[in-house]
Amino acid sequence: MAESVAYRSIVVASQCASWLFGQLLRLRYSIHVYRPAELFGSNSEHCLILAPNHKSYLDPWLLMIGLNFSHVRALIPVRTLATQDLRGALRWFMPLIKIMYWLGGVIELPPEDRDDKSLPEKLRGLLVALKHGDVVMIFPEGEIWRQREPAVGKFAPGVIYVYKRLGAPIVPIAVSMSERSWPRRRYVVQFGRPVRIPEDLDQDDGAAWLREHVLALYEQAKQREKR
Repeated sequence: MAESVAYRSIVVASQCASWLFGQLLRLRYSIHVYRPAELFGSNSEHCLILAPNHKSYLDPWLLMIGLNFSHVRALIPVRTLATQDLRGALRWFMPLIKIMYWLGGVIELPPEDRDDKSLPEKLRGLLVALKHGDVVMIFPEGEIWRQREPAVGKFAPGVIYVYKRLGAPIVPIAVSMSERSWPRRRYVVQFGRPVRIPEDLDQDDGAAWLREHVLALYEQAKQREKR
């Protein structure tokens, strides 16, 4: 079903407000964002797939608030793929999180107990958003990756499935977060240039190829984190 103009306006306004009030997170995080000069240079960006590694539940906000508002304004609405199956104490806040999802235009994955969790079913919302010209964000690891080695987890093939269906360029993004949490945790984001997956690669090989790009960016971010 097509979204109404009114709802899309709510999502845009909500994401603008999130960027503004999200600046308060800088009290807790020292955010540093690096990107190619030409990236997000136009007044309006369409049909992009943002593919960052996943370090924190706050990643969708921290990635955006690190950008200048002019860049954020060119990107929004950004439709993020998120889970409905939260773990631990977060499950108690699911009603509130559902409201935040709705306001932020989040695309929810089907519940884990659903039988029809095929790749097309899980990613249908992302495909619809891209067809409407939106920018989408998908975390290819599928979960928050807490291990030190390897620094970036295995990429699931979903992002490559979306790419092969619509051909939207993928922007690889690496996030490095310091272990030291006081007084502020250093959070470094390294954006890469948009890439296209080689046509001869299948979904699994394409995911591995994209992961190598993110790993290379992660090494850059890690070096910047130490400065």
